[in-house]
Amino acid sequence: MSIKHVFGIPGGQIMPLFDAFYEKEIDTILFRQELGAIHAAEAYGRLTKKPGVTLVTSGPGATNLATGLANAYMDSAPLVAITGQVPTTFLGRDAFQETDSVGFAMPLTKHTFMVKEPSGLTPVFKAAYRIAVDGRAGPVLIDVPRDVQIGNVDQGYCPEPTLSLKIIPEPDPNMVVAIVNLLLKAERPVILAGGGVCWSGATQEVLALAETLGIPIVTTFPGKNCVPTNHPLVMGPAGMHGRVEGDAALINADVVFAVGTRFSDRTIGNFAEFQKGRKIIHVDIDKSEIGKNVKPSLAVVGDIKAVIRMMLQIIPDALIAKKNQEPYIKWLKQIKRVFDEYRERVAAEFPGFAPWKVLKVIREAVPPQTITTTGVGSHQMWCELHWDVYVPGTFITSAGLGTMGFGLPAALGAKTAQRNTPVVNIDGDGSFQMNMPNLALINEYDLPIINVVFNNSALMLVRHWQVMQYNNRIIATEFNANPDFTKIAEAYGIDSIRPSSYEELSKSVSRAVRNNGSLLIDVTIDKQKDFVLPFVPSGKWLKEVILPEGFRADLDYKCD
Repeated sequence: MSIKHVFGIPGGQIMPLFDAFYEKEIDTILFRQELGAIHAAEAYGRLTKKPGVTLVTSGPGATNLATGLANAYMDSAPLVAITGQVPTTFLGRDAFQETDSVGFAMPLTKHTFMVKEPSGLTPVFKAAYRIAVDGRAGPVLIDVPRDVQIGNVDQGYCPEPTLSLKIIPEPDPNMVVAIVNLLLKAERPVILAGGGVCWSGATQEVLALAETLGIPIVTTFPGKNCVPTNHPLVMGPAGMHGRVEGDAALINADVVFAVGTRFSDRTIGNFAEFQKGRKIIHVDIDKSEIGKNVKPSLAVVGDIKAVIRMMLQIIPDALIAKKNQEPYIKWLKQIKRVFDEYRERVAAEFPGFAPWKVLKVIREAVPPQTITTTGVGSHQMWCELHWDVYVPGTFITSAGLGTMGFGLPAALGAKTAQRNTPVVNIDGDGSFQMNMPNLALINEYDLPIINVVFNNSALMLVRHWQVMQYNNRIIATEFNANPDFTKIAEAYGIDSIRPSSYEELSKSVSRAVRNNGSLLIDVTIDKQKDFVLPFVPSGKWLKEVILPEGFRADLDYKCD
């Protein structure tokens, strides 16, 4: 175990622990609000595959972590949150800044600890650190009263917490053979890759399986981070704001091989329709996910990498039975090509900056390994559709909880983890303002990042729903007094630009990357036109997708 960075804010009940870091080889990163600290720790953990650590005081310091704990829990990110607490003699007496941190954190974490003896600090932290990465990763909270932090440790008495760690079963060979046989018999199988592919480190195995059988790969939104967008068999994310070709692949599949996914409503839309006329194979490390949303025909609880490796050992002997998938793959790629051509054509007609072309220009201006974070809103959905991930593991977003304000602190955490890699935060004006004061950390800790703010003066994704599903009844979604973001950047000593052309945008990004410099880009987006389409309304089946005006596609495959 080696802790190099701690993200947090000190306060009265956590000061002894902060003091213990004085002159130690652990960097403390001081955020401007606890929520920013825990988002940074989460992004740090996602990149390092080790728990990020956040350290805050009791009361409001602890409660400000709640959203971050839920976010890490939903997106399966390793994290250890340490909260200060009032002295044990004051517990239950409504002392100043006393809050039941363990109580509120229980449903938001994998585990919680209250340390009541100084001798328990070291073993509890070791246990929490291990639990955070055990099996399906997630957050753990440790609550430490102030008197415990300053107490003397009895070196002869160091009780170890009783742990019930997950034992990942070895794949059942008979079940693996059954899965292979089902895939070989399928007419139009598809791989549905979720975020678990990243945590398993199974990207190459998923690609090898797809290449061996000629199967298209569709992803969930978290799964977008796990396979390269430019692979010829990757059809991109499916779902509410998924790619048309991704939705088409799921719609026409007769067998879905789902790996590392919980079958979110945002991906599937309508669970009953999804299960009609297709067999589902589900592989996941978390037993509780099997059958929770979708009843599979075959299921394996286990590590994705191990399961697919066993499959690949079996497949070559049976390949002769595999049908030719080339016409089907060609049809899906044709949908992709026509959709991208449509976007390029419409961009020229879009007033001002077209969101999807902004992303394309930035993507071309930054290196393939660039780490990208996002806030939550329409800009995030544009990224789902049009941001290309070339190096798996470099796209960090709040997928499960959809937490506005996530992008900036996540970018700071990512840059802390990988200082020599460019980091770009793609944000919206609403989401960005929720954690904007943390811009101060860019120069304070020498964490140069590029912030791109889609400025449409609205909570655009909610406004989108109001227009399309609430008869254009616009309420509480438009900003009539947005700040000048370039001046905000100036106040923090950060270069900024409000580009007037795509060429100027490209040059400014390239220069910032070349100089390893910080930059804030304020991109004006027309809110009257900024509607993220395709769009599958909540609870609807993928075939009920609303396509952009002027674009048509038949999503039913006609066999030759």
